[in-house]
Amino acid sequence: MATLYVRDLSDEALAELKIGAARSRQSLQAYARTLLGEEAATPALEDVVARIGRRATARLSSADVRAGIEAGRRHE
Repeated sequence: MATLYVRDLSDEALAELKIGAARSRQSLQAYARTLLGEEAATPALEDVVARIGRRATARLSSADVRAGIEAGRRHE
């Protein structure tokens, strides 16, 4: 496991982290580790969009989508 040091963290940011740690009943270190782990586990939006694009099988134009919407409205 690696060690990470954070320098030049603002007093305001440190205070908020301490409040968050207290609310979650964790030490500051455990709380920061949890936040960093969650952030690292969250994929970037660009990666999610690219993954969806690779999985998408339908190739619809915006005209196709509008036609489908209009068809649905006519059936209501």
